[in-house]
Amino acid sequence: MPIQNGHEIEQLDILTQELENTTRQARNHADINEIEALQQKLREVQEQIQDARGKAINGSGTSTEPLFDAQVRIEECQHELKRALVNLKAQQENSLF
Repeated sequence: MPIQNGHEIEQLDILTQELENTTRQARNHADINEIEALQQKLREVQEQIQDARGKAINGSGTSTEPLFDAQVRIEECQHELKRALVNLKAQQENSLF
């Protein structure tokens, strides 16, 4: 079923902007559990974006550019959190010795 209007796209775009801010906060808090929970949320939103892109491509006539931007934001957040998690775990291991 194609997207009937840009509402779903707009909501995903807003959500990814919020997640971008949440990513910065999680990184600054340096909490492994918070980062891992956020990584799961990012994976879920990425699936929603891919689903919406598929619907938009199937003929809704809605621009997919905001979805592309949202996808890029999510991927950047995922990479940022992955680096932060690796660093935090390395720090944790070093503090044990």
